[in-house]
Amino acid sequence: MALSKVTWFFMVFGLVYFLESIGGFYMTSAVVFIEKQFQIPSRLSGTMVSAGDFAYIPVVIFTSYFGGKGNRARWIGAGCILISIANFMVASSNFLFPVEKTNVTAHIPATLIHQINRDLILKTPFNSSDHLWLETLQKRIDPMNRVKMTYEGDSAADLLQKFVEYCYYNNGTDICNDLEKGISEKFPVTEAQISNVRAMVALPYGFCNSMLNYVRADHYACKGDHSNLGPFMMIFGGLLVLGVGRTMPFSLGLPLIDDNCKKQNLPLYFSFMFFVKILGPVIGLLVGGQLNKLYYDFNPPQGLTPLDPMWIGCWWLGFLIFGALLFGPSVVLYCFPSDDLDANAPEKLDEKGKPMKRLNLVDRHVKKDAQGNAIMPGTAKEKFKDFTSTISTLIKNKIFVGAMLGRIVDVLAFKGYFVFMGKYLELQFGVPQFKIQRYIASTGIVGFAIGVMLGSFSMRKLKLQGRKAAGWVAICSLVAALISFANGTVGCESVIGQIGNKVKEFGTDFDTCRDDCLCKETPFYPVCDVYGDVYYSPCHAGCLIGWNNYSIFNAEQGKMNIPVFQNCDCVEGRLKEVSRTYCKTDECESQFNRFFMHQALGAIFGGLAVVPGMLIVLRAVPPEHRSVSLGFNGFLVSLLATLPSPIIWGKIIDLSCLVWQKTCDGHGSCSIYDTDELRVRLHLIYGGLRIFSLLSDIWVFIWAKGLKLIEEPDEPPAEEEAEEVPKRKETLQNAAERVERTAHELEQLIDSRGS
Repeated sequence: MALSKVTWFFMVFGLVYFLESIGGFYMTSAVVFIEKQFQIPSRLSGTMVSAGDFAYIPVVIFTSYFGGKGNRARWIGAGCILISIANFMVASSNFLFPVEKTNVTAHIPATLIHQINRDLILKTPFNSSDHLWLETLQKRIDPMNRVKMTYEGDSAADLLQKFVEYCYYNNGTDICNDLEKGISEKFPVTEAQISNVRAMVALPYGFCNSMLNYVRADHYACKGDHSNLGPFMMIFGGLLVLGVGRTMPFSLGLPLIDDNCKKQNLPLYFSFMFFVKILGPVIGLLVGGQLNKLYYDFNPPQGLTPLDPMWIGCWWLGFLIFGALLFGPSVVLYCFPSDDLDANAPEKLDEKGKPMKRLNLVDRHVKKDAQGNAIMPGTAKEKFKDFTSTISTLIKNKIFVGAMLGRIVDVLAFKGYFVFMGKYLELQFGVPQFKIQRYIASTGIVGFAIGVMLGSFSMRKLKLQGRKAAGWVAICSLVAALISFANGTVGCESVIGQIGNKVKEFGTDFDTCRDDCLCKETPFYPVCDVYGDVYYSPCHAGCLIGWNNYSIFNAEQGKMNIPVFQNCDCVEGRLKEVSRTYCKTDECESQFNRFFMHQALGAIFGGLAVVPGMLIVLRAVPPEHRSVSLGFNGFLVSLLATLPSPIIWGKIIDLSCLVWQKTCDGHGSCSIYDTDELRVRLHLIYGGLRIFSLLSDIWVFIWAKGLKLIEEPDEPPAEEEAEEVPKRKETLQNAAERVERTAHELEQLIDSRGS
């Protein structure tokens, strides 16, 4: 059986709406890695995420006003094409602004090279001149002759190694300069040995070695114009374009569905639409979780795994994938033909000979001419007057204003909290991002989807109208807010939290048992000993470089090689080893699961209020103002909520920062947080805002008496109304004539009886 044009349209529209919703939430899984790759603090990344709202705010009202009077499919298709282009722009920042690769060009001491390549010294034979040179050094280093020197080959090599270790602690003295010169002559440095040192400098962790850390600090010193402004502006610009594009699908899509389905089926259609809108983020987060297992350049540094805080997932690949998938269907929707653009076209019949349902892409509540085109005010002054008159009508609507204010406060609380949820969970529970994204998708968003479906079913089953629906929304919002307070009690001492506690106790100068390690500039790479004690890095644990034939990569967990560092002087006990695998995580894993149990329950109650709340907004205004009401609602929500929310929440998170990473132009991203303070502050503010929004729900409840949401009689299409007007006029005229004749006959009858 051939599908009707209406069916084909809803299939294409549903696909576009689904793909648009995937990319819309994918940014939340990428923002934490964008911060790390380009060293952007949370307050700036929050501003970056809000870029879409900078564009959305001035565009959405005009889009909904003019788009509602035109071919809405074309407007929605054009918007989604812009969203596709925006995804490509965001992904391009990875290629236009690559992170500087390690290329050590500074002078590398020969003693450092031979510390790392120790076997070369031990296997090299020594002749008499070498022995004489060693004896001279011995007298200069040890005038009291406390270390007896032998002239056996192996013993001479061992003694030379001791001299190298001596210069490890006394670098820059005349003795060590002579030693450097002699070693360079005896053991010429090869390119392979220099490459080995470069690889050590590029490792994501640091050893207890002053010369190696000196070379690392010298390499990473600011020698040029390195700034995060370029990638920040590119991503900001892409999200601006995305903000323009996303003004169309929602504000024009809901009225479009309303024009092409029966009123009693609206809750079902809306629930399906919201289900698609929710399924998209689920898919996006699941795909993001898989992509986050990949390193952003597909070549992770040796020993770095997704478990480590410095891991950068392949965030940009998702934007490329979603942008490519969205582009094709958006073009099809842009070119989709409309039945109501040709009012004079002959009526089409289905296989049973019955008239086929017409596809109304132009709002059927607006005035149209004989060709079916919307009648727009002529001059710019008339258009502005009509526009301001519509907005004035909306502002005077008490139910609409109350529902809008409640949504503003809810979005202000939720948007920024959700954007940084992945980062918060990684800090609080020490869980890798790919696992966090799976949990958010499978509990929070799926729970929200279940709530939306149950809310739609409850409306039809309980026949929620007016105050009943408003009371339903208020109760569900209250329960969701109380559950959010409960999550403020769910926390644990993760690895980052334990290091944060040490910072609060001892300050930012991390304590290590050896002052000669020069650990201050080493990367953040938390490790633990077998007893569970946490260290900022292997350097802070006093782990020496190059011993035991470099056998530090001897532990495996699944497919990830997790290094075990040996000979760590700062570890108390017999087994002087540290590794990430030794960190105790049982308590954090159980608390992590408890957090998401609360999250799923809160999401269900939040979803229960979605369909009733949206129908209250839609039914509280006249039909011809629906598109503008949604656009105006979106304008104010963006201006007062979605725009400032990520910026505010980014600043809230930064307030709990204890240690900032340094960049050439100031602070980079934060590496250590006070996780307890962050947990309490985050959930008190979030829950408090949700409670505050209940005031608007009470306002709507007061004024919602008699408001009809469902079971309204179907309104006839505009074309049928136009055809019925002459018939109605003719019927009324005939009735008037009959009444007039009857009255005249009755008057004659009365006169005859009276005579």
